[in-house]
Amino acid sequence: MRTLFLRFPRQARRGLLAILTFLLSLHAAGSVAAELEPELGSVETMETPGAHWFMTIGFMGGGNIFDADSGEMKGRVRVSDYTSAVSLDRDRGMIYVPATFYSRGTYGERTDLLVFNDVENLDAVAEVEVPKKLAVVFHRAVINPIGERFIGLYNMTPAMSVSIVDVENRNFVGEISTAGCGFIYPLPGRRFMQICGDGTVQVIDLNEDGEESARRRSRAFFDIDEDPVFDLALAKKDGWVLVSFEGKVFEVTVDGRNIDVSRPWSLVTEEQAAEGWRVGGDQPFTYNDETRQLFALMHQGGPDTHEDPGTEVWAFNVDTQRRGYRFELEEPSGVIEVSRDADPLLYVGSGFPASVQVRRANTGRLLHVIPETGLTAGHIQAF
Repeated sequence: MRTLFLRFPRQARRGLLAILTFLLSLHAAGSVAAELEPELGSVETMETPGAHWFMTIGFMGGGNIFDADSGEMKGRVRVSDYTSAVSLDRDRGMIYVPATFYSRGTYGERTDLLVFNDVENLDAVAEVEVPKKLAVVFHRAVINPIGERFIGLYNMTPAMSVSIVDVENRNFVGEISTAGCGFIYPLPGRRFMQICGDGTVQVIDLNEDGEESARRRSRAFFDIDEDPVFDLALAKKDGWVLVSFEGKVFEVTVDGRNIDVSRPWSLVTEEQAAEGWRVGGDQPFTYNDETRQLFALMHQGGPDTHEDPGTEVWAFNVDTQRRGYRFELEEPSGVIEVSRDADPLLYVGSGFPASVQVRRANTGRLLHVIPETGLTAGHIQAF
């Protein structure tokens, strides 16, 4: 008498054998897995950012944090596709992220927020809704602290204004109209500077509640048609350093109610200017106030090539107004940044996928290269 199994056609018998073999293998695997200890999930924490840490902010996302000394990636801050920069608050242990979201991803109802991220685990712990006006210009000065308690957020619709957030009480304070003047460059006390289209800079003071209490303008010191200054200002202890398209350097010092603008000096000699040397890039220069060094990406080109990447890096002493060294880049770069400490490192971004060169700022000597940093059409932000 034949069994039921043997009555099946040959193909069916083969299929049943395959199924039985598979089930036996699962049973054996289960026996082995039962002997293994399960891996438990864990949460890593991040130490306080060091003097040589930096972040890359790229087009449509970013927020990668690196230790330039070791070259290691330390973490990633969740940002929106429209986040241009962040602000680190060491005292409160927070990273503030201006963020814009749409209900349908790329369209729909818009929501603008200041998101509070805990430094230890980079989790979002709070958010404050702000006017739907945050500028998306991939610029470091779209967000900055104003005094110890307030954060300023730059708006452009294209009307220019600044939203003020109280980070202590975590609430929106109000909006300040700044027609014709852009970005947020903090000054000692509760005040900030802006660059204006009429060739001046503007300083706005806040009262203890975060509301505007005073504003004043400097004298006009540049011509926006003849030789405008870059909208990237470089921080010094009592003001900011500005550089024009033609390489003129101005120091703006704010003392009480006085706004002093120095006589300009030039990054290029007459001979170098005749050879076409000029500043260029998306983040074309940087400055360390501890060593009084200014670093610029330089290229040879004609007028209106201020966005062209640099082929060389030139280092200057601001006190002597002289160039210290120059070196040629293996490939053009549009982004340069320097750490803020007394023994600074220089960061030069280039390539695709983008890498960052880490150099000794005092000499220009290459230390190492950090590959694939996520820097794409954005900037490097030193912590």
